Amino acid sequence: MQIIDVHIHVGHRFEWTQTAKDKWMDTGPYVPGLYDDLGKQQPGPYGDVIKKEGVTGGILIPEYSPRTAGVQPFERAKEIHEHHPELIPFANLNPNYHQDPLAAFEDQLHNGARGLKIHAIHGFFYANDKRLYPVYEKCEKQSLPVMFHAGTSMFRGAKMRYADPYTFDDVINDFPDMKVILCHGGRGFWYHIAEFLVKSYQNVFIDISGLPPKNLLKYFPSMKRFSHKYLFGSDFPGVPGIRKNFNEINQLIHDNTAMERIAFKNAYELFGFWNQGPFICTSSAI
Repeated sequence: MQIIDVHIHVGHRFEWTQTAKDKWMDTGPYVPGLYDDLGKQQPGPYGDVIKKEGVTGGILIPEYSPRTAGVQPFERAKEIHEHHPELIPFANLNPNYHQDPLAAFEDQLHNGARGLKIHAIHGFFYANDKRLYPVYEKCEKQSLPVMFHAGTSMFRGAKMRYADPYTFDDVINDFPDMKVILCHGGRGFWYHIAEFLVKSYQNVFIDISGLPPKNLLKYFPSMKRFSHKYLFGSDFPGVPGIRKNFNEINQLIHDNTAMERIAFKNAYELFGFWNQGPFICTSSAI
């Protein structure tokens, strides 16, 4: 079964805050294989480590959140993509960092971005911030998927009010044709709201990254029935193991058809991997 990991973070190690490294990045086994002695990400090995886990495609996520996570600019995603075309870069915007969000977005699109990630809880703004509406309009018109961090964060300084799911509801209703992915599915205590949104709106999906696999059916009781609305993601590199998480989810779902959708087909169709240049499709089973 093929795997697309829709939630892969990038950046030099020194671009992350100390809290991010201590509480997230260093909880996984991957750090030694990703960076050189100066803490710079190694684009070739970075992708190699991911693909050794059985991943045949993925979404690379930069971030501009200087007060919580740090700043990992779009160029970090681009340089990995240049070594591994099947790992595609997304843009990231913070209206408190980018003076002109639309211009910054267009610049990232020009340099190869294929969608957008919004990380409001780390950037101290709301998803329905009107400064972002011209960007959402462009995404809707050009069918570019938009990922929102939906849920709590363990990083020091993050403020939960900026992850209020009702702000996502505003965006979903104001841009009914925009593809929306709720990353982490409302992690913490908004799971039921995220599940309601994916069941209610055709254009809304949940990325299950950063969640304990064994609890997924507790968080989302209808996940198997609505398997066409869920996406596999790891939150790399702060994850116990991409393959480990995949295997645990596979055992939990125990339905090959549903799991194939979650692991591969939904992301393949939603993100348009067939338009992203070379895409490595292997027949090896996990």
